[in-house]
Amino acid sequence: FGIYKVKYVCVRGLIYPLCGNRKQVDKNRPECRRSTKFLTVARPKSIKSELIVNAISAQHGGIVTYTLNLIRQMRKSGLTGKVYVPPPFFDWVDEKERDGVSLVNVNLSGLGSLKRLFWEQLNWRRVVKDSGASVLYSSSNYGLIRPPIPQILMIKGEISFNPYYQEAVLPRLSRLERVGFALRRRLVRWSMRHSDIVLFPLETALKSVVGNDTELARRSRVNYLCAEDGLKNLKSTRTWREDGVLKTLYISVYYPHKDPLTLIRAVRKLRDSGTNAIARITMKDQDFTHWSSGPAELKKMRASENDDFVILDHVPHKDIGTELNQHDVLVSTSLAETFGFPLVESMAAGVPVIATDLPIHREICGDAALYFRPGDSEGLATQLMKLDKDPDLRATLVKRGHTRASDMYGWSRHLQILGDCVTSLSGKSDDKHQPRQASKSCCPLSSP
Repeated sequence: FGIYKVKYVCVRGLIYPLCGNRKQVDKNRPECRRSTKFLTVARPKSIKSELIVNAISAQHGGIVTYTLNLIRQMRKSGLTGKVYVPPPFFDWVDEKERDGVSLVNVNLSGLGSLKRLFWEQLNWRRVVKDSGASVLYSSSNYGLIRPPIPQILMIKGEISFNPYYQEAVLPRLSRLERVGFALRRRLVRWSMRHSDIVLFPLETALKSVVGNDTELARRSRVNYLCAEDGLKNLKSTRTWREDGVLKTLYISVYYPHKDPLTLIRAVRKLRDSGTNAIARITMKDQDFTHWSSGPAELKKMRASENDDFVILDHVPHKDIGTELNQHDVLVSTSLAETFGFPLVESMAAGVPVIATDLPIHREICGDAALYFRPGDSEGLATQLMKLDKDPDLRATLVKRGHTRASDMYGWSRHLQILGDCVTSLSGKSDDKHQPRQASKSCCPLSSP
């Protein structure tokens, strides 16, 4: 690590920050003491952790939603373990929610992609080995190569293998972004090869990534992700256009494939035809700066002609239920998707859904949503008007959506599958662990 002058060093199972440019740890300085401000990893003596969870990338988007719910459900289900998260995560979870679950703060801010890759494959490996856990759960796309204990990998980054994304979005990215895309795709492949069990949030994602690879297929299975339990008890109290305004909501972090301009153009068409409508988009301006195409897209969204009907601002996850309750319809204009938590959350909360006609959206919503061709603002405007004029259709979609969210996306099923996988791998840890074929009972190719 001295070559890269990174900020952390592993000493006897603990991770310390390097102070300034020094290549040694000064434990007398406050910022270099053993503290959860950075990362505290003690070899457990009295507590035997069943599971160690890598959620270090849980800083925004669906991985935050998933990790928050996973922690809450681990506490309820009695599944023991330690969950490693970044510093911002502690702003989203309160003491009661993490009671009984050990959260460990991992501060990797400032590390570039290459440095972080080395950190995870070297330092993180030592942490996992010394944790005393029986199974490693890598919860977001990337895992350890040759892990010291059995590894379960959750693949949410199906976009790296999505043909439509490669055709419609990838050419718009810079050369550096395309190189990063290729490297991430390869790292996902490597991670899968070195995992005992690979989980996918949807059958569409599994087929897209696994393809005809029979070896990976034997290790893979579908474990649907879920909506927060509280949303299933929330029924929208808003009457359709009760204030005379058709309020559309798009819940998303910005990525080049999210295509928010299609919603803006559709709402403008509605307004031009005499329907008072607005578009609420939960993206932050700073999200656009991370991509070469982002600033130009943000400039179009912030154009003065959109000021009257476009609201662009972030919504904290804890306020998602309130936002859904204040809008008439949830819209997703995404050209590709990893899972689509907002779609499930909207169905659970009793809010109608209109989404791009993608296989992954069809699998999530089935006949509980209306669809339009990707990038077709005219088609989206047509579906919005269709929903506006037909109260029976709205009621039908709400009923179907609530039933679908309750039947397919329940945390009890998700935790049961995850727990079964952990149980099947527990006790198989050794210093020379090699991924092995998971039992057919735990990892069938078919969906649950």
